[in-house]
Amino acid sequence: MEREIVIAGGGLSGLATAVLLARRGARVRVYDRRRGGGGRFAGGWQVLENGSTRQDALAELAELGFEQPPPVIPMYSALFLDPFGGRHQVRSREPYTYFIRRGPEASLDSWLREQALAAGVELVEGGSAPAGADVAATGPRVADGVARELIFASDLPDTIAVLFDPAVAPTGYAYLFCLAGHATFGVAQVRKLASLPAAEERAWAVFRREFGEFAVENRRRRGQFMNFFVPRSLLDGQGRHYVGEAAGVQDFLYGLGNRLALRTAALAADSLLGEWDEGRFRRTVLRPMAATVALRALYEATPRCGWRTFCKVASRRDFRDFLIRLQRPRPAVRALSALVRVMWRERRGCRHGPLCTWCRRAVR
Repeated sequence: MEREIVIAGGGLSGLATAVLLARRGARVRVYDRRRGGGGRFAGGWQVLENGSTRQDALAELAELGFEQPPPVIPMYSALFLDPFGGRHQVRSREPYTYFIRRGPEASLDSWLREQALAAGVELVEGGSAPAGADVAATGPRVADGVARELIFASDLPDTIAVLFDPAVAPTGYAYLFCLAGHATFGVAQVRKLASLPAAEERAWAVFRREFGEFAVENRRRRGQFMNFFVPRSLLDGQGRHYVGEAAGVQDFLYGLGNRLALRTAALAADSLLGEWDEGRFRRTVLRPMAATVALRALYEATPRCGWRTFCKVASRRDFRDFLIRLQRPRPAVRALSALVRVMWRERRGCRHGPLCTWCRRAVR
């Protein structure tokens, strides 16, 4: 390929697009406003979900063109806490998710950065991309969901715990992950965002009661926000490609967007090399996203007693199978999604940019 491809944004989706292009002979330059990689993340735990399709996430990455697996920890169990003090252990035969770190070191970001440099990608850090970049990988534009996180070192044994209680975290959930002494505590919500500080205090008290006075050292506070809208394409009218959250691509149920972002990187790389696959875009990006709109509506409508039932049911089945069945875009789920999108549609002007075909009304 003769001309150079310019990518604005050196996060997950931008670097992934660059790697896939460079390995197929393209000249690629990536502009990252931050130095050292890692974007807006500070080393906390996130997940590469493995419960939306039968195909394993690592097998999918290899199929997309990522030859070496990322630094992940497969997870087979977790502890769910219900609103009434119940503890429910969920388990799966195969990993229901892979835990990864996001940030500048020992992370999904550093894994991609190393591959980009090895493939000959030019990284330009500490400045903005020139106007007219070929790929926009600039991350979320507006806050459709927010998480407050505390990242710390701890003596807590390996722990994966999630609290489902709308009285603690309305429209969201709280989590405590600790692996090899590295811990992340957070509360995530998509509505009632002004209540997040109070939700954080309530959730922290629950985890302290459940797990005792574990050490909390080298604290780092972080806030994350999620961008979600349904895009008509990854390509705008000026020929620019959008990937990851710049394209609105995110799971609206739990906010787990890493796997979807990597899919958009592969689609955009193929398109830039003349191989756009509309069918794959609809099958692997749009349909799963639409299903999560319906599931998000059910999530927010579930009362406290319903969460106790959810935790019990999840603990009595293979958890990965349970997640796959839950998120399958069945006809009933697609019909509910269409209804919810009519009810929730933003009608006062979109805040998300040129690709948006649907977004939820903002809280005003």
